[in-house]
Amino acid sequence: MDHDMLQESGHDPDDRKVARILAVDDDEGNLLALEGILSDLGHPIVCVTSGEDALRQVLRNEFAVILLDVRMPGIDGYETAELIRSRSRSRSIPIIFLSGVDKDPANLFRGYSAGAVDYVFKPVEPTALRSKVSIFADLYNQAQEIRRQAEHEKRLMAENLRVKARQMEVVEALDRTRMQQSLVIDTLPIALFSASSRDGYRSRTFVGGKLERLIGGPAGQMETIGANWIENVYEADRDRLSEAIELAVKTGRLEIEYQFDGPGGERRWLFERAAIRQGDDNTPEMYGILSDITNQKRLEEQLVHAQKMEAVGQMSGGIAHDFNNMLSVIIGSLDRVLEKDELGNKTRRRLDLAMQAANSCADLTKRLLGFARRQALDPRPIRLNEELARSEGLFERLLGSAVITRIDCPGDLWPVYLDPSQFEAAVVNLAVNARDAMPDGGKLSITGENVTVDAAGAEALNLAPGEYVRLAVKDTGIGMDEATQKKALEPFFTTKDPGKGTGLGLSSIYGFLRQSGGGLKIDSQPGQGTTMNLFLPRSPETGAAKKSEKAGSVPRRFNGLRILVVEDNDEVREVAQSMLEGLGCQVETAANGDLALAAFTRHSDIKVLFTDCVMPGEVDGVKLADLLTDKDDDLAVIFTSGYRGSEAPAPKHRSVFLRKPYTSAQLAEALAKVQEQRPG
Repeated sequence: MDHDMLQESGHDPDDRKVARILAVDDDEGNLLALEGILSDLGHPIVCVTSGEDALRQVLRNEFAVILLDVRMPGIDGYETAELIRSRSRSRSIPIIFLSGVDKDPANLFRGYSAGAVDYVFKPVEPTALRSKVSIFADLYNQAQEIRRQAEHEKRLMAENLRVKARQMEVVEALDRTRMQQSLVIDTLPIALFSASSRDGYRSRTFVGGKLERLIGGPAGQMETIGANWIENVYEADRDRLSEAIELAVKTGRLEIEYQFDGPGGERRWLFERAAIRQGDDNTPEMYGILSDITNQKRLEEQLVHAQKMEAVGQMSGGIAHDFNNMLSVIIGSLDRVLEKDELGNKTRRRLDLAMQAANSCADLTKRLLGFARRQALDPRPIRLNEELARSEGLFERLLGSAVITRIDCPGDLWPVYLDPSQFEAAVVNLAVNARDAMPDGGKLSITGENVTVDAAGAEALNLAPGEYVRLAVKDTGIGMDEATQKKALEPFFTTKDPGKGTGLGLSSIYGFLRQSGGGLKIDSQPGQGTTMNLFLPRSPETGAAKKSEKAGSVPRRFNGLRILVVEDNDEVREVAQSMLEGLGCQVETAANGDLALAAFTRHSDIKVLFTDCVMPGEVDGVKLADLLTDKDDDLAVIFTSGYRGSEAPAPKHRSVFLRKPYTSAQLAEALAKVQEQRPG
């Protein structure tokens, strides 16, 4: 549809200068609505339904303003705007984007980068749209009028009095135009400036916009700041800006992003675009525009941080899978050898040391996954004094001799219900933060107490009323002001220098505590240190951990129980087979899902499937369990893996999950659990 009621040729040359409005939208209903809103302005409206038609109209006609829909088939709004801006004739036409969905900052930034002067969201507010379009139409008409007046003055140079009168009219009209343009510019997040070659373009004279909104500080200081502009640029970016200016002297154009230290002490990212032209006295002058891109830079940094953490997490998962497979062979083999009674004391002691080292490696892998948050939470009842006692040696290595550490957790603390590895990662993270807050050394204390949070306290702490253990991690460092405390739990917020902190530490700790049913409260003042108060939910099962540990040490026999072991790693499969045979089981093995299906068909008396979750091919462990339990709904399943990147498998029937590496006792415990789940 093309609602253009104007002839494409044969019209008066001055008719081309009328303030036309171009409306572009693939929805004819939207175009009709725009015509209805703008018709009383008295300006011709040209309506087209695609970016291609819009470009053809711009080639044939001049327009005062373009209303451009973002989402269109073919060439969308962004591409259409960029093509219009690429032509010198149409480069200065104001473009207002219309969108009903693209409200996030990335799309807004893309729109302004494509050349938009405004971004209006649907449904459109008629009065606001008419006002915006009217301003640009008036600016267009006034600019055309000024152009006609200037031409007329050239023809009437002989009539001095009339020329002078017309000149006065032109000046007044120009002043009105500048005033209106200034009003428009003042509403935009930009500042216009000029710079002189006399001082090497080191200073800036601001002629439009609101610089104080870009860099902060009172308006009265802006002239002084402009006069010393280069000195206020962030020191690390000054040389780069100077080099860009030297290049601009040769090319005539300047585009650069740099950091600027505002008068309020806040560092902002600015984008400067400028051109060098001859001034009135034939001296080169720079004319440019400044815009604040701080939020864009922060979004870019957040994206980089997120991608970095995702890469670390994926790498951790891969390392854990392969490393735990190797540890399964080592720990499993050592466990089998240590079961032999005929070992001498010296040999047994050496094997015990090897087992200790292997278990330490397993704990290290688990901690790596905990730090990277690449495993599902595995909460259980734990005692804080025991967990913290195991971490004391790690604190000494991390904090160094300049930090004195004191742990005071009384023995009567309630057990708490948490994932041990995530808890350890949280405490270590807080300890490292405390160390960084005490560059000259200091004291770190970790204390625990039982607390009951009532309804009023729960509301203040954003907790459910109930019983908690409050763990206070206190340092004697530099502390935090109120503004920093408000942002401390935000993702990617950090007070550390670039490259020395991700800004994810406290936010991930807070997320872990919230996921576990607990909470976090910060107490701090500048120069008086910081206390991180962790509220950890009391465990309802006070003896569960001990019972589990005790049960795991009870030897069991499963004489005659036929088990199908499915494992793609030959060494791990051999160790698992040896362990199960040592427990009295009859074992069938398979290296992948397809072979396992064939083995299950051959042996009708298989009662338990023991399968790795991650295997090559189309049939992994979870899919294999589903296929086999469809054939035999009485089949029990034990899943195992060295890396559980998401929630535990959700089989159709009874199962348990056994994390690699494991010992014979742990395997026996898993068998006992899955046997206990048998109905009847």
